[in-house]
Amino acid sequence: MSGAATTALVVGVLAGVVALARWLRVSQREHYLPGACTATARLWVRVRPPNAIVLVAGAAGAVVALAAGATTLGSAAAIVAAVAGAAFPVPMTVLGREVHLRLTRRAVVLGAIALLGAVVLCAVAIPFGRGAVAPGVVAIAMAVVVDLAAAVAAPIERRLLERHRRRAAAKLAAIAPTVIAVTGSWGKTSTKNHIRDLLAGAVATVASPASFNNTAGISITINEHMGPDCRVLVAELGTFGPGEIRALCAWLRPEVAVITAIGPMHLERMGTLDAIAAAKAEITETARDVVLWVDDPRLADLAERLPGKRVWRVGTAAPDGAPFATTRPLDVSVLTVDGTTTVFQGEARVGAYAASPGVHAGNVGCAVAAALAIGIDVRLLADPLARLSTTDHRGTLGRSDRGVWVIDDTFNSNPAGASAALAELRRAGAGGRRAVVTPGMVELGSMQDDANRSFAHEARDAEATLVIVGWTNRRALRAGAGDDAHVVEVRDRAAAREWVRATLADGDAVLWENDLPDHYP
Repeated sequence: MSGAATTALVVGVLAGVVALARWLRVSQREHYLPGACTATARLWVRVRPPNAIVLVAGAAGAVVALAAGATTLGSAAAIVAAVAGAAFPVPMTVLGREVHLRLTRRAVVLGAIALLGAVVLCAVAIPFGRGAVAPGVVAIAMAVVVDLAAAVAAPIERRLLERHRRRAAAKLAAIAPTVIAVTGSWGKTSTKNHIRDLLAGAVATVASPASFNNTAGISITINEHMGPDCRVLVAELGTFGPGEIRALCAWLRPEVAVITAIGPMHLERMGTLDAIAAAKAEITETARDVVLWVDDPRLADLAERLPGKRVWRVGTAAPDGAPFATTRPLDVSVLTVDGTTTVFQGEARVGAYAASPGVHAGNVGCAVAAALAIGIDVRLLADPLARLSTTDHRGTLGRSDRGVWVIDDTFNSNPAGASAALAELRRAGAGGRRAVVTPGMVELGSMQDDANRSFAHEARDAEATLVIVGWTNRRALRAGAGDDAHVVEVRDRAAAREWVRATLADGDAVLWENDLPDHYP
């Protein structure tokens, strides 16, 4: 083997290791979904056009290397492909800045399958005299290799998960708690937590932690957190597509199903809002009682199409007591006047709580209805209702040691929540300067650009400086903000923190809206 071929081989192997680590982290951050790495690569090419040059150069190098083999030309081309594979996309880090690659069992399995696939591809090239250049070619294609590995690993992971699911199902059947299941395009985590808090003093309740909302997370909740004294299990159910919630409900068998909202979250995966509504509605199929936030027109329509179910219609009410969004009577209504929010069951007052950022009327109303649906005495709800608090990172209001009001809405990136957070920014920053720090909203499909333009326009109307983080939604946000004097562009979240520290002082206010992981551009 010539010196050039040896160099190409060594550079290719090293580049392949670097690329494997990078795309393994991307796959981990994207829930190991096949296709996630290539989708991320396309995003970087689209919003950071110089990466198209890197990718084209790498692909061209790969083609020449395969054609020329271990010649001087082929070896040089393989080195070009390898370097491009190690660098692409620029400037995404390899192991991450704030959230690093975690070598969990699943990550190790995926990495091993991807590495085996890469070795097999290189081995296949040896009989054709292309063994020395093959690692460089594989390096530029590593996103595809990891996605293929994720597809191979998926059935393996399903079989491994099935053991934990069967154990959880057996334990659930033995303890037999009442199961309340909560889903929605947004608000499901907060609603789940509100239900837990409302029930805590009346009945032994377990709620799935954080956003544990798939088969693995719910199985962990039951196997590790649910004891024999549990009488109510509150499970948050998420979905990326049709059939997932139906499969969860087939063994959870919820008696009460709650849908908080239908909106464009994951629209890029599901295609239409109607498809999202249908996927969420799967939660109602096994339930006896169904709680719906009927201010949402799609949920108001669903309420009319559930024969044989006890439907709890929940919505906001005008000061005269009439519902805002539906002509049908509300089973639970929420009325806010002068900063105090009161919840009613029919015409009877349940209780009140002080309006605060992150505690949204729809989530609270649905939580109250779910508690009533399992037979909790309405008189037991007033005290815990008055003490409801915000779920972390979903509109929480605090104050820094320098006196800056801080609204943390980093886990609640949806159009409705973003507008509500801006309204709180107006109040908190009434006496000083205001700023909004955001990378924009994602996973909104064809509606994403419009949603980000509208949000930036609202921020401008709130007289806030818009600090745009990264490049993912920079064009849409800047178009919505309009005035360059009120727009600041920063590379990443760390740079945004520096800007806030250098610019805002006592009495000022900042809204942190969404926080994309750094594998986004």
